[in-house]
Amino acid sequence: MSSIFKKYFIAGALVFVPLVVTIWILKIVIYWCEGIFQTVVPTSWQPISLLGFEIPGLGLLFTIFLILLTGILTRLYMGKKLISLGEKIILKIPFGRTIYQAVQQFLQVVVPGQSTFQQVVLVEYPRKGSYMLGFITGESSEVFEKQVGQKMINVFIPTTPNPTSGFLVLSPRENVTPINIPPEQAFKLIISGGTVSS
Repeated sequence: MSSIFKKYFIAGALVFVPLVVTIWILKIVIYWCEGIFQTVVPTSWQPISLLGFEIPGLGLLFTIFLILLTGILTRLYMGKKLISLGEKIILKIPFGRTIYQAVQQFLQVVVPGQSTFQQVVLVEYPRKGSYMLGFITGESSEVFEKQVGQKMINVFIPTTPNPTSGFLVLSPRENVTPINIPPEQAFKLIISGGTVSS
């Protein structure tokens, strides 16, 4: 009896828990968007003041509009200047630099087409015959290349399940093995601890 209960409980949990967590995260995002709308838009212009009732989802639509507007501004000269000025102000706030850059780097990793990681590779580590997934992030500095006497590349090796942390390996290009998969797929594998491979 207990084994049957355990079997069905686990089967239910595998469906129920991801569903609840997804709804919970979506709820947080929607409330966060509503908060942005109420903060940015003057109270006298909000539906509750003009119509006497709230419009569900308006904050979400407003936030999407703001994101699109920001995207358009980043393509324009004056927009770039304004955004650059805003970034400089944020980076001068205590802890602002750390938080802003961490979020920015994370988004550059997870948003398709925006990743700064050029190529997924296998790196033989921590011992011979064992491999870790890494990402080529660019050519190494000439300072390091002069020290070792050969061309080097920067390889970032993320940790599981938090890919925003990891370590940097400077390696000769011939010592890494390129893998023909997109960075997004590699990150799914890393975050899931190997349980999701596609």
